[in-house]
Amino acid sequence: MEMRKDILAKAAIAMIVLFAASLYVGYAIESDNYAKVEDRINGFQDELENALLFTMFLQTHNESASVCSALSAQLEDSAQYTYDIYGELEQSKGGVFRQYETLRSKYFLANMRFYLLLRQYKQACNDTALEPILFFYSAQSDCPSCAAQGKVLDDLRASCGNARVYAFPVDVQGVSMIKAFKSYYNITSTPALVIRDRTYQQLEGKDSIAAKIGCAG
Repeated sequence: MEMRKDILAKAAIAMIVLFAASLYVGYAIESDNYAKVEDRINGFQDELENALLFTMFLQTHNESASVCSALSAQLEDSAQYTYDIYGELEQSKGGVFRQYETLRSKYFLANMRFYLLLRQYKQACNDTALEPILFFYSAQSDCPSCAAQGKVLDDLRASCGNARVYAFPVDVQGVSMIKAFKSYYNITSTPALVIRDRTYQQLEGKDSIAAKIGCAG
């Protein structure tokens, strides 16, 4: 009996050690992923700083075709960068670390800044082709139509070279600018799109959106 108790005790200790080791490995992997995504977001913010300097230059000098061309290229690179970061960020959702919400807030703030810079670029460089689209969705509640709208926008972006999509959850915490956007554009339901400063609060098809933005392949 004593021997059996000893075996059971050792087995229990071994299980505890294995569980602790698995937790440690999980935390280590999650921490590494967090650091990588954070570095990517910091890199995105650096790119936005460069774009901001271009925009400030345009505001203080006469319109320059060369500067507009350089800024357009900078914004194009940043656009793909932000889509890639969002994919990496969503992969870390539900992990053991709680920094996900912090990274998420940093990402959305940077993306808002990117959207506003793009608006400034359009005005300063008279780029009438480029069309930014704001997409508001629900992240905390079940919203099948939001997922469907996101898929439509992914397809649109792949076929319309002039489309730029900026997606923001209406229920994210700690990002007051999202609340400001919601109020300004009168967002009361999701999914919602803002195209050329007009709000659409229903699921929009690809052809409908393409017509609104003058889709350019």
